[in-house]
Amino acid sequence: MNFFTRALKNVTRRMSKSILLAITFFLIGNLVIIGLGINNASEQAKVETRRKMRAVVSYEVDYQAFWDYADNLPEEEQQEAYKNYPQVKMEDIKNLMTDERVKTVNIVNSNMLYSNGFETVPLNNERENNGGGSITYEDGTTVEYVEPDLRLQTNFFPNMIELEDNMYEVVEGRFYNQEEVDNGAMVCLITDKLADLNNLRIGDQISIDLVGRSEMQYYQQSGITEEDITMTLEIIGIFHNNEELDENSDEYQWMSRYNSPDNIILAPALAYGNAYYQMGIKQWEYGKEQNPEYYLDAERPTPESYTYVNEAVFLLDDPLHVDEFVADHQADLKEYMLMDANNDTFKKLARPLDTLSLFSNIIVWIVAINAVVIITLVTALTLKTREYEIGVLLSMGVSKMKVVAQFFVELIVVALIGFTLSVASGSLIAKQVGKLVMDYQVDTEKQYSDLDSQDNGTYYWGDTNYFTELSQDDLLAEYEVQINPMIIAEIYILGIGVVFISILIPSFMIMRFNPKKILMNQN
Repeated sequence: MNFFTRALKNVTRRMSKSILLAITFFLIGNLVIIGLGINNASEQAKVETRRKMRAVVSYEVDYQAFWDYADNLPEEEQQEAYKNYPQVKMEDIKNLMTDERVKTVNIVNSNMLYSNGFETVPLNNERENNGGGSITYEDGTTVEYVEPDLRLQTNFFPNMIELEDNMYEVVEGRFYNQEEVDNGAMVCLITDKLADLNNLRIGDQISIDLVGRSEMQYYQQSGITEEDITMTLEIIGIFHNNEELDENSDEYQWMSRYNSPDNIILAPALAYGNAYYQMGIKQWEYGKEQNPEYYLDAERPTPESYTYVNEAVFLLDDPLHVDEFVADHQADLKEYMLMDANNDTFKKLARPLDTLSLFSNIIVWIVAINAVVIITLVTALTLKTREYEIGVLLSMGVSKMKVVAQFFVELIVVALIGFTLSVASGSLIAKQVGKLVMDYQVDTEKQYSDLDSQDNGTYYWGDTNYFTELSQDDLLAEYEVQINPMIIAEIYILGIGVVFISILIPSFMIMRFNPKKILMNQN
């Protein structure tokens, strides 16, 4: 009779002991299933939430770190530090763009400008209906104030996150290319509604004023003419903006036309830089003429100096690659530069899930350790009552390893029965317990409820927050305890591991048994 057959007979022969052990494994299995189920649900909720977020990483100056550094310097050294203020370098951006996970990059600047010779799409809101105001100059002249009515968005690359996300859809013509970006070509794309309103087509030209005509009196003193403030762009594409506004909101009622999605114009960054340079250089020369000592060491501006890189936003191919991307490039970041993947907000909102994961892992470890201790103790005590059986087997030539294997099989059979029963009951219990502990955890974390109206950083006019707006409710909505095949497999693997570890100490005891002494003691 082999050891496997003997093990099965012992399990059925000692039925009361087998039932008690099966109940022990059943209870252990239920606790482990609850722990693993809650942990898996917490981690899966974070993964699914991250999967629904836009896969963006911003590359920007770590202003807080630089200010903290500069504040601790002597006053004369502070001035020097501010002259060497850290900046986002184009060469660093291009190096990051070589990563195969990057789909596109936004270095977008938005500027409030004025239409010249064409009508912008009206909002017909309360602000427009109330009319504008006027400007009175020092000489007493009063002119009607004209508010900006366009938003010019410029980029340094021939693609935009909005295009990849289908927020902007080119419906006619094309987007500008890299050659046009590098050369500062005076080309643009306008919205379909703006085109329809003014009967504009591909190949037409539009004029945009950099400053309002009502402010010309201020600029004319430095020799700037109306021609200097006007930039002319050729329309090479028409796009549809899928952004929608809530016309019933208070925000909409007091919104300016330049905030309207229909009054956005897209152009290469240097196109705006070149146009603004023509006006800005006259101001610079006028200022130098009026205050030569102030401009003594000043360098003459270039067209590039009128375009700035405030932040680069990288769109990756997969939201789950975001953390990996940041970790891979973290060591290469220059001083006072940072990468932000909205992780701080995400981690704060995920605090209840992290707490649940921690406690569920602790439960699993405590149960597993206690299971090892209890099963080891039970098995070791059982050896005393089975010494004669072991002695007879050893005297018959059965190897000690086969005796150990018999004990292992006995425990495995009982463990499998207990864990199999626990899978059915634990699946039901885990869902209820998981919901209860989550509700309790959220209640205890109410002091963080203000995170629902989060602030993903400091944004100024024209900046776009590319991070997905996220609330704690969005994150917790993905939390659902489900016992999947992977958890069931983990239960059985854990059970086999517990049995294996539990049999180690008894196996050492069996290895020391002497069959002759055992049989003599029995006699």
